[in-house]
Amino acid sequence: MTATKSPVVERNRKNKKAFILDTAARLFAEFGFNGTTMDMLSETTGLNKGTMYYYYTSKPDILFDICVATTEKHFRVISAASKMSDAIEALDFFIESTVHFIIENRDYCKVYYQEGHFFGSIFDQDQLTKVRQQQARFMKNIYAVLENGISTGQFREMNVRNCGRLIYGTAVTPYQWRQNSFNADEVIAEIRALLLNGLQSR
Repeated sequence: MTATKSPVVERNRKNKKAFILDTAARLFAEFGFNGTTMDMLSETTGLNKGTMYYYYTSKPDILFDICVATTEKHFRVISAASKMSDAIEALDFFIESTVHFIIENRDYCKVYYQEGHFFGSIFDQDQLTKVRQQQARFMKNIYAVLENGISTGQFREMNVRNCGRLIYGTAVTPYQWRQNSFNADEVIAEIRALLLNGLQSR
C-alpha cells in the first residue's frame, strides 16, 4: 500500500518548490540562465544540494516550470478578453491586464522572454512541445479579439497574425524597463492610443 502524504506535508512541499522557483527566477533574471549555477541557487535559498535535487534535478527543469507558471498565470489573467463582445473593450482589457501582469511578475517575465530564443537548445522535446502549445493557446486569445473586431466593423481589415504579434510584443515590452521607471497607467494609455489609432476602422 502506498502511503498518501498529509495535507500539511503536501503544502510544505509546494511552498518549498515555489520558493525555489521564485529564487531561481530572480537569479536567472539578474545573471541569465547560463550565468546561474545550482550552487548559486543552493546558497541563495539556503537549501542543501540534496534538498535542491529532490525538487529539481537540473536547471532546465527549473526554467521549464518558470515558463509554464508564467504562461499559465498570464493566460488566466487575459483569457476573458476573447469572450468579450466589444472588441475595443477586450483590447483595453488585454493591454491593462498584461502591463500589470508584467509589473507584478517582472522576474518571471524577464526570464521567459530573455531565454525564449534558446528554448530549443535548453528543453527536451516534450518540454518544448508543451511550451509551444501554451504560446499558441495564448496567442489565440489575441487573434480572437482582432477577428471579432473585424467582423463587427470596429477594426479594419488586417493580417490578424501579424497584428496580434505586434500587439503582444508592445504590451509585454515593459519587462525590459528599469524597476519604477514608469507609471503603469500612463503606459497603458499610450499603448491603447497607439494601437487603437491603427486598428479602428475609419
